[in-house]
Formats: sequence, structure tokens, C-alpha cells
Amino acid sequence: MALNNYPKLHNATWPGLVGKGSPDSEPMIALDQMLTLTANTEVDGQRFDGVDLFVGAPHMSAQFDDDEVKVLGEKIRGLKLSVGSLVAPVWSVTGGGSTMGSKEDRKKFVDQVRVACRMGKTLRELGVRPSGIVRIDSSAPVTEWEKDRVGNTKKIAETFRDAAEIALAGAVAREHNHFKIELAKRTIVRAFATARDANR
Repeated sequence: MALNNYPKLHNATWPGLVGKGSPDSEPMIALDQMLTLTANTEVDGQRFDGVDLFVGAPHMSAQFDDDEVKVLGEKIRGLKLSVGSLVAPVWSVTGGGSTMGSKEDRKKFVDQVRVACRMGKTLRELGVRPSGIVRIDSSAPVTEWEKDRVGNTKKIAETFRDAAEIALAGAVAREHNHFKIELAKRTIVRAFATARDANR
């Protein structure tokens, strides 16, 4: 097994960095250009090892098909980069919803986590994403959460538990670590239960 004795250096492609491209925002740096700039950047002999991707506008549609992901993966591989973390498009403006919102809002949130996990699985099968996470947040403003800290934290924990079920659906347990799959799900719930109790 190869040793990883240094942190991997990845360039992020979030809308806040590459520009959102909307009339009231910065012009967008196209994904192809961003990938090329990343691959060609070098400072004192140090290069980027890969990129982290936002699964949504302005660079891609969350309604992608697997062939589109394969083309993207081959392009990244051709630039001698890898893919690390993926940001799930969980916000309402990207088709998601609040983790403490209505039943429909919470379903939309989980569906968008599923979208990012599917992309991650395809990229992993291509061999261009050897590791990485799917990044999410609560997709809810603090001002709304503060109106009912205990109740809203409970809803967020429940929604994250549903998201964890999606993220771990394809997990393969080994003889010595079978417990870790359930442990991962419970850890998410426990973290929010602790936060909830602290605000009582």
C-alpha cells in the first residue's frame, strides 16, 4: 500500500471562487479553463493534486447522466488530476431544501445528496476519485434555527440521518469493521443530539 505522507493539495471550484455568472455577480470562469489553470499551476515545484467539485451551476447540471460524468472524469484524468470532495447542491436555489423545513423540503435535500453520491460513485469507478467526501450543510439560516433550537436541531439530525443512509447505501462491510457503517449513521445523530441538549 502506498504511503500518503503529505496532504493532497486540491483546488476548489465552488461558485464563490469561480464566479456565479449571474447579472449581479462575478463573471464565471468556465470549468475547462479552471481545470487547465489548476493543472498548469506550479509554485516552487508544488502542483495541485486534484480538484474539488460543486455538483451544480455554474459548471454542471445536477440533472447529469453518467456519460457526462465519465467525460468529465476522463478530462480530469488527462490533466493528471484527481477528484476529491464533492459539494452536494442541497440549497433551495440549487434544487434542494432546508433540513428543518417541510417534509418536501427535507426530501429535496436528501435527493440532492443522492445526486452527489451517484456522481462520486461513478468517478470512483473510473479510478479518478480514489478518496473524498460529499460535503453538505444544513441549508438553513441560523436566524430560522434560533426560533426553535431544540425542535429544529432534531429535524436537522433526522434529515442528516436520512442523508447518511443514502451515502452509506453502497458501503461494503468487512469482517472486522462491519460495525462502522451503523456507527457512522449514529455519530451524525449523536452530534446533533449533543448540540440540541446544549441549547436547552
